[in-house]
Amino acid sequence: MKAYVVGGSGYTGRELIRILESHPKVEEVKVSSTRFSGKKVSDVHKTLTTSLVFEEFNASSANSCDVAFCCVPHTKAMEIVSELETKVIDLSADFRLKDVSVYEKFYGVKHSNPKLVENAVYGLPEYYRKEIKDARIVANPGCYPTAVVLAVRPLIESFDVQSVIADAKSGVSGAGMVKEDEYQKFVGDENFKAYKLTTHQHAPEIDQEVGFPVFFTPHLAPFDQGIFTTIHALTLANPQEVKRCYEEKYKDEPFVKLVKEPDVASVRNTNMCQIGGFESDGKRCVITSAIDNLVKGASGQAVQNMNLMFGFKETIGLV
Repeated sequence: MKAYVVGGSGYTGRELIRILESHPKVEEVKVSSTRFSGKKVSDVHKTLTTSLVFEEFNASSANSCDVAFCCVPHTKAMEIVSELETKVIDLSADFRLKDVSVYEKFYGVKHSNPKLVENAVYGLPEYYRKEIKDARIVANPGCYPTAVVLAVRPLIESFDVQSVIADAKSGVSGAGMVKEDEYQKFVGDENFKAYKLTTHQHAPEIDQEVGFPVFFTPHLAPFDQGIFTTIHALTLANPQEVKRCYEEKYKDEPFVKLVKEPDVASVRNTNMCQIGGFESDGKRCVITSAIDNLVKGASGQAVQNMNLMFGFKETIGLV
């Protein structure tokens, strides 16, 4: 099959190119970038060894491929996806939120194509596998929502939970390449901070997919890749029963692994989500999760969705 990456100059584009070029079912990859059109991909992504050259985005070229991955910024993707007739996996937020008014509030723009939002499938395979297989447009989940929803949803669906706090820490690559020098200095200074304490754009996405209001606060941590989340759920549920519930839910999931103590280093450069903790002090249940924000939180999950859409083995081309 042939794949087209729209806007391949960022971190998610880099990871997609890396995964797609070694995918046994992908025979050709095309990559666009307005900024770097005509430039070798390896000159921009110096960790990649590839002969690909960035081209100017061309809808006809994208539509000649079997699938297009849209990696352009939030609020920009909706216009491009409107031009595409092939299967699409959009890595922006433009098609994730089913309530368009909520999208417009958090992203500050009027949505130009609400009809496509209605037809898009939310691309979290662990919960929407059947729908993804039949979809033309898949809205790839955000990185924080992936880490939080996988860690919270079985609990919410099975036990009486009064409140949930999601305390999440992301590596600096989550901010994208625009301020790369600034964020690398952040890493070098071993800094740490919370940001968008109550207004992060991923909050409504988390609420939508959990089906329950979650008190979510993100933090920026001094490492490059990864997300670590600590969930505090106010519930009297027995922790052993909670763990058994997760074991049952995720027993056949290839990219969810239950461990005692999830950690970022163990999932880096993989499509795996680790979930663990399952401890209680009699007032709350504490659950933790770890993912690579650029892989399971973005490009790896996008390829996982591609595998489902085309009837391939779900794990092919992924680790």
